[in-house]
Amino acid sequence: MQEKYCCVTCGTYANELSHHYKEGVIKIIHCKQCQNPVDPYIELDDLLVFIDFVLLKLRAHRHVLFNIDKIKYNHILKLSCALILVNAYIKWFHLKNDQYQSIINHDHHIFYALEYGFYSKLLESFFEYTIRFGFIFMIAIVQYRQTWTREKSILLFRALVLSSIGQLFVLPLLIWSPDHRDYYGLLICFIFTIFCHTQALIASQLFSSLISFLSSTIAILLSKYCVSLFSQNSFL
Repeated sequence: MQEKYCCVTCGTYANELSHHYKEGVIKIIHCKQCQNPVDPYIELDDLLVFIDFVLLKLRAHRHVLFNIDKIKYNHILKLSCALILVNAYIKWFHLKNDQYQSIINHDHHIFYALEYGFYSKLLESFFEYTIRFGFIFMIAIVQYRQTWTREKSILLFRALVLSSIGQLFVLPLLIWSPDHRDYYGLLICFIFTIFCHTQALIASQLFSSLISFLSSTIAILLSKYCVSLFSQNSFL
């Protein structure tokens, strides 16, 4: 049987998470390496799993990456599109907010220009994520060379997309402080995204802890810098 699951405690691969017996009896499988339950998160509610994931617990990241069958590849693609749209909206919101008075004065030319500006911010957002993910993929391919496989590509893409949820936390800032940029909040979300990327890469077992942190930090800074060459509002 193919080992497709992972022990959330030690990272050892396993054949199954639980074994179903007759009359509805279910037994949680224990890891052969560390003797702990392979994945105790299967008994918890999704909200508790999400909380541990946000708290950057390595066990939760392993559970999300390896042991949730209901997260399909098309779900990851949809989430990546949502992240790009959210990032583009945040950029466009501040652009629109800077010209809010012109819209109040019924300056339709400014309004149409801002509508066009959303598509330019959408392109910037796509460009930013492409650079970020592409840089980490390049490091992984160089490190593994001939042993790099399609399965590892899917696992890495899954880890990067799921660990980009820090961008979504910027949206409440638009509600709490719509008239100005909360740079402290943005900085916190920026730092959180770095650590979330790092923890996800460690959980994927594709990189060491040091390489995970360095590649995540450099990738995010590089993507922000490249976009800043085209827009002054890119660091959002």
